[in-house]
Amino acid sequence: MSDVNKAIANRWTEEIWNESDFSSAEDFISETISLQSNHVPPVHGLKQLEETVLGLRAGFPDGRYTITETVAEGDTVVQRWTFRGTHLGESFGIAATGKTVEVTGTATTHLKNGKVVEHLADWDALKLMQQLGAVKS
Repeated sequence: MSDVNKAIANRWTEEIWNESDFSSAEDFISETISLQSNHVPPVHGLKQLEETVLGLRAGFPDGRYTITETVAEGDTVVQRWTFRGTHLGESFGIAATGKTVEVTGTATTHLKNGKVVEHLADWDALKLMQQLGAVKS
């Protein structure tokens, strides 16, 4: 089961976060998905998830998550990732800076019956704000 869940977690990253492609989201994401992350409001349901992803995309249209490590046990998948993108639109209340950023984070994805039901992300928001010039190093 772990390999199946790893594949679903990778699909979550690629289709949803990297491509903003929600065309088959209902196939592998629960309608009642819960997403919690430090420094951003909680997300509940597919509609809010799509709004959140599109908001990130507006700020970082070339943004891309690269998975650097994956560990799975049962219905839980934990991944380390690196996000890289160029700040070309308003994001986190900051007008576009044109700066390229790179931040790292960890995500824990919980699945039930082959669907993502909860996603918990912890990432280096301070580093992002420093790179955007919103906070001094």
